[in-house]
Amino acid sequence: MSRLMMRIIRALRSFYITKQGKTRAAASYRQPAIMLAALLFMASTILSACQKNKLNSIEEQLGKDTGTIEQQKVKRRDLNLAIAALPRHQRPEFAQTLTEKALIDQLYEGPVTFHNNRIRLQQAEKITSNAAKTVWTIKLRPDLRWSDGSRITAEDYRQSWLRYLTEPEAEAYRAWIILNAEAFTQGKVTAEKVGIKAQDDTLTLTLQRPLPNLPAWLTQSFFCPSKFTADGKALYNGAYQLSSVSEKDIKLQANRFYWDEVNVWLKDINIKVIPDEIQAYEAYHTGIIDFIGEPFYAIAKDRRAAAVSSAEHLTFPLARLGYIKLENLKHPLFAAAEKRQALYTLLDAPFQARVILQDGSAAWPQRLTPDQAMRQQATETLKKGLSAADLESLTDNSTVGVGGQTILENRLLVSVSKDWLNALRIRFHLLRVAPPDKPVDFRYCTEQAPTDSPDSLLQLWSLRHMLQLDKKTEQAVWPTGELSDAEEVELQQLWQKLPTELALLPLTTRFALIMTRPNLVGVNVDKTGRMLLSDLQWR
Repeated sequence: MSRLMMRIIRALRSFYITKQGKTRAAASYRQPAIMLAALLFMASTILSACQKNKLNSIEEQLGKDTGTIEQQKVKRRDLNLAIAALPRHQRPEFAQTLTEKALIDQLYEGPVTFHNNRIRLQQAEKITSNAAKTVWTIKLRPDLRWSDGSRITAEDYRQSWLRYLTEPEAEAYRAWIILNAEAFTQGKVTAEKVGIKAQDDTLTLTLQRPLPNLPAWLTQSFFCPSKFTADGKALYNGAYQLSSVSEKDIKLQANRFYWDEVNVWLKDINIKVIPDEIQAYEAYHTGIIDFIGEPFYAIAKDRRAAAVSSAEHLTFPLARLGYIKLENLKHPLFAAAEKRQALYTLLDAPFQARVILQDGSAAWPQRLTPDQAMRQQATETLKKGLSAADLESLTDNSTVGVGGQTILENRLLVSVSKDWLNALRIRFHLLRVAPPDKPVDFRYCTEQAPTDSPDSLLQLWSLRHMLQLDKKTEQAVWPTGELSDAEEVELQQLWQKLPTELALLPLTTRFALIMTRPNLVGVNVDKTGRMLLSDLQWR
């Protein structure tokens, strides 16, 4: 018998004698078996209770320290981030800024998306084509639901795409490769003539011409279907649904009818509207928000150097091009091809990438800072044929340039204007919004692949080895195998034609700069600029 048990028995014996008196105690000793059994039972009960209390205490302490296995997996189910301004809309078929697209990507999804820079099936279960690549069949998943629980059908897709072709605010030309789509936009044919057919859970697309990379083309936002209830309320088919919108914040909740909802770790997304870039950056460092960076919020230029030096920063290469688009080709500085080439020569793209962007971005195409001799020659070309009166007329803020959505993009535009200003000694009127009463002379733009617009700069851009453009363009831009010296020269000549033939002045390829908590895993910005919050979880 253990010492603890003996002590308990002695204590009970003493208690018994004290309470009952010596006579009754003596009498009880004449029944030792009964007494011993009673004492052992009481001792066993007390010991068991002590052990149980000790075990409960240990379990409680373990629960406080480590939680259950499920609690260890997911410590938080929410995420706080920032956006610079309230979106103008939450419609996938309308034109979007980068931040608007970042929000829409959480609410809607289409047949396919990018994942690790490769095409991944989303709402499509299978995509096939005929040998000529002119007829494509898209079979939808059988478990698709709108955010109200109703089934998503192929006809929902068809109606959404037809609506996109006729919406005044939509860029309908992007879908004109579909048979009779352009004629339908112009009101020349009925919907039945358009090459979009729906039957059960299958869509059939008939195209105007072959398109081998149609799955890549389907990743564009306007191919996400949209639908509304009878009272005009939007339905969503993505990982999240819009919960509330105010002037100060936007709240998203996990869509419980989403087909892959079981793998959506974050259930509540809180997006604060913070117009001031410095304030947003400080909000991250004070713990108010958990994440800051593109595509939701461009980190302020004044904080980029500090952000890049932080251990919490990440950068991702994007298929996004920064360039200047010359709009007013009647302007004396932009009318002649040789002057456009001279303007391009003056641009210091390496300086923009290294000093302004500060995120690993690079000049596109590869080039060096123009030296003094190049600047002098370009200046002479610009002034050639212009009289003193012509130059004098340009000093009255008549040359209007328009910047992008962020302060960073406007600083890039300022850098461009300074390069030109130093050569011509004229002033440029730089604005963020295009004036209604004046033609815009030039603007800073960013676009990203893929697109199939015939007039787009991005026909000359490929996510090499990941997306394939049509063979003719692919061979012109990225010849198969290593470039020979002759091919390298030909490629550089191709880039050089952009200013003269398309009035496009290439500047940089862009990187996404992000700051995120070390225990937030799954953060990734794809080359197309898409980031899915449904991929994230707290470690």
